Amino acid sequence: MTGAGASGYVQKYADPVIFPWNGKYYFISTNDNTNDVGIYVREAEQPEQLFQDSCHQYLLLGYDKEKGFVQTFWAPEFHVIGGRLYILFAVSGEIWGPQSHLMRLKTDGHILNADDWEEPRRIQKRDGQWLAEKGITLDMTYLKDKERSYMIWSYRENIGKPSDTGSMLYLAEIDDTAPWKLKSDSVLLSRPLYGWENMEGTINNEGPYTFISDDTVYLAYSGGAANGYTYTVGILSARSGADLLKPESWQKTKAPVLSHYSVDGVYGPGHNSFFVDPEGNLMTAYHGETTIDGHIRCSGIHRVHFGTDGEPVFDLGASGDLNQEFKNILMEVKVRK
Repeated sequence: MTGAGASGYVQKYADPVIFPWNGKYYFISTNDNTNDVGIYVREAEQPEQLFQDSCHQYLLLGYDKEKGFVQTFWAPEFHVIGGRLYILFAVSGEIWGPQSHLMRLKTDGHILNADDWEEPRRIQKRDGQWLAEKGITLDMTYLKDKERSYMIWSYRENIGKPSDTGSMLYLAEIDDTAPWKLKSDSVLLSRPLYGWENMEGTINNEGPYTFISDDTVYLAYSGGAANGYTYTVGILSARSGADLLKPESWQKTKAPVLSHYSVDGVYGPGHNSFFVDPEGNLMTAYHGETTIDGHIRCSGIHRVHFGTDGEPVFDLGASGDLNQEFKNILMEVKVRK
């Protein structure tokens, strides 16, 4: 999987996030190479270097039975919240059931040093109870719009039973000084009602991630099977500055904006994130398969284009980028009477 600014892909990494921080780029993801146990990070000067075999990975949070960090170290994301650097992630104890957590970098800490991170905290509701007493919570992301801050995550109950709710997207407001505790009640944003969200036995709205452009908040999310060709990306959008706790503030696309039809050789692109490359281009990182019947998740990136109407275009791969040899064109115009 390649694109502008990318030179390849990395196998057995999913839910990728590429994060610029203090002049360098960092790669964090679910690590299928370690059976999804542990949170690892890579550091490089340029985004494409993160995909090279020589790029070392550092363990930030490992297996710890006593602390309840045993399995499903899923979908870690870097975010700056209130001027401090955090990692949002899900993890389970001995009993399977991922729950959303976060951990904060200590003051003057180094991002690659595990000892420089504070103890993880499990996310709480506004009343102090855990975010979920039953069901699972995962894929939590952070959104700052104007003066208000929000957490968005996926929630699901009764997996595999007739009463299975499917994965649903929820949102709540937070205070940046204590982002581990919600400031408002949770609001249901989206549930999987379209056919493309319900594929290969998976009932799915998950992997939310946002960016803001031209006074519009774009919330990407994924539907379909996370390790198959049916994985896709949909979009919810809202006016920046609107009350995002009101479901009516949001509009949802009826069709996916990125799927296995989008980019040649990329099957099941999903659980994407966004970052800005050194040239100022908005990029999307995602995982997918290299064959239509494959189930080895690989992480790759490509550029997000923008149409003449200002709307983002997610489904153009490297072939849709302007050849840099032609970025400066000279023309001679002759005017005849």
